[in-house]
Amino acid sequence: MNGLVLSQDILDFLGAVRHGVIATHDADGAIWQAVVWYAVTDDGILMNSRDSRRWSINLARDPRASLAVADGEDYVILRGDAEVIHDLDRGMADAKALAVRYGRDPAEFDGQRRVSVLLRPRKVGLHGRLAEAATSRPALLGGQG
Repeated sequence: MNGLVLSQDILDFLGAVRHGVIATHDADGAIWQAVVWYAVTDDGILMNSRDSRRWSINLARDPRASLAVADGEDYVILRGDAEVIHDLDRGMADAKALAVRYGRDPAEFDGQRRVSVLLRPRKVGLHGRLAEAATSRPALLGGQG
């Protein structure tokens, strides 16, 4: 994942079907948050959006982002730069793959203009059991917090 190596505990946590909350920057500097579906890939964290959603427009202008994924009091926060991929065919394919991951009908995306977003984390923050596990063994390489 571009220099950041996540522990198996973190990968297992992120691999479970959970919703994430992405934070981006509006043009005036204010923070904008949105609930997203995601999947871990070899290249980073894959997300998908309609091409007209505010969070993907924000990322096209300013790639800085953080993604929080929680399960109760256990959570992971990934920070880094995100790339908006304006390939509508790939965007549709990724939307449908995420729909399957989240137990939804991929056909509900037919006719939409979709873009994919790839977050390449540089730093990670942990809370709860994941943070406790990290104190007893290395949780990651490449930065924390």
